[in-house]
Amino acid sequence: MIKLRRTVTQTAAAVVVVIGGTASAGALELSLPISCKIGVNCFIQQYVDLDASSAAVDYSCGSTTYDGHKGTDFRIKTLVDVARGVPVIASAPGKVTALRDGTPDRLVKSEADRAAVKDKECGNGVVITHDDGWQTQYCHLLEGSINVEEGADVERGDQLGLVGYSGSAAFPHVHLSVRKAGKTIDPFRGLEGGPACGVGKAPLWTPAVLEKMDRPASQLLDIGFSDGPVKLGDLERGTAQGFMPQPTSKALVSWGWAINLKKGDEVISTLVSPLGELARNSVVLDKNKAQYLLFAGKRRPAGGWPQGNYHAVFTVLRNGKAVLKSEAPVDLR
Repeated sequence: MIKLRRTVTQTAAAVVVVIGGTASAGALELSLPISCKIGVNCFIQQYVDLDASSAAVDYSCGSTTYDGHKGTDFRIKTLVDVARGVPVIASAPGKVTALRDGTPDRLVKSEADRAAVKDKECGNGVVITHDDGWQTQYCHLLEGSINVEEGADVERGDQLGLVGYSGSAAFPHVHLSVRKAGKTIDPFRGLEGGPACGVGKAPLWTPAVLEKMDRPASQLLDIGFSDGPVKLGDLERGTAQGFMPQPTSKALVSWGWAINLKKGDEVISTLVSPLGELARNSVVLDKNKAQYLLFAGKRRPAGGWPQGNYHAVFTVLRNGKAVLKSEAPVDLR
């Protein structure tokens, strides 16, 4: 009998987020641009870069961005999720004033990949013009999925297409850019400024949406078991998930996959058997990691696997304190 479940514990101290007020009069009010549950089946991978220099700083004075990034990236986990279809939706009412389709979906992993999408970095996308000089732009939609036409009026929540990975996309996501009179505006900061770090006085997100985003930048994407080494590409494709250990498994490997880890974080992957710790792997990161995979495992002993509960445990320590700790137990009998 084999049973698998997962528990996740995260601390809220990984990022400073102060919920601000509501958008000021005449400002754009934004809903999520994607139909999903933040922190469950979609995740914020990157924010707007607010530093004019070659450095990269997000709205919370953190580094969950990169130099010149002009939007907020809402990612989904795998290409299997892409195939299921995750709607991209209008964040506010307006008129479709530009769109592009026909750009193939391909994950950008190299300079050659980036060169192949030069001048089409947004991939398949939609631009919506709103009142008072506001625009929103939605990038990296799935090829062939855009279901609006230029000139069409759209309401908040109307489907524009599906999440894809066209253009310059290293993972499946929708990139939302917000502009006022052509200038990039961070929806977490709005137009009125505010504290040096954190949400502005009048963010553009609706209060309900902003509350859902009140979570650490470092997030667990997935955790599980395998019977051999795990590759990041297999997780991205969605082909490594769902393995169920068996008494005959030649090896047992526990793995964890997380995003937005920081330089100096200690990442620990542990496989625990009914008799205690069976395997352990740990790494101290030498630089920030947009996503990171770590696994630990053991070959089947000559006498076979002892019956009982096994645990895949994934932990991230920052300054000695756990900012992520997750486990997936399985009953092996």
